[in-house]
Amino acid sequence: MNWTEWAANLIFLAVPPVTCAWGWWDWARRAPVTAIPRWRRTATVIGLVAVTLGIALGAFAFLYWRRFPGGGPEPPQPTRISTYVGFAIAVFGVPFAVLASSRTRVALVLCSIALLGFYFGMFLAP
Repeated sequence: MNWTEWAANLIFLAVPPVTCAWGWWDWARRAPVTAIPRWRRTATVIGLVAVTLGIALGAFAFLYWRRFPGGGPEPPQPTRISTYVGFAIAVFGVPFAVLASSRTRVALVLCSIALLGFYFGMFLAP
């Protein structure tokens, strides 16, 4: 494996869970501050839930495809369905990631970019 494959694996497989965990950690340790508007706190929670579900569905699709590769060049039906649903949830979470509060916004935007790259790779995989 050359360095570009290693870097792509690191970016698209490791960055989403790490940055999602960073976002949840930052959200959990933040004290309830009244200076943050309620709509921004709501957007933060929706963004966190959306990227978490996107990561979970992407992990299921990836692991299912590796475990049961199917007979042809196309991925099995559960992989295809979870990839489409996970991609839709990841796209749904992008505006909420942008509207999130403070450092959680940085974590969610990085997570969203890497997660969409992961799903783009899943769509292009033979």
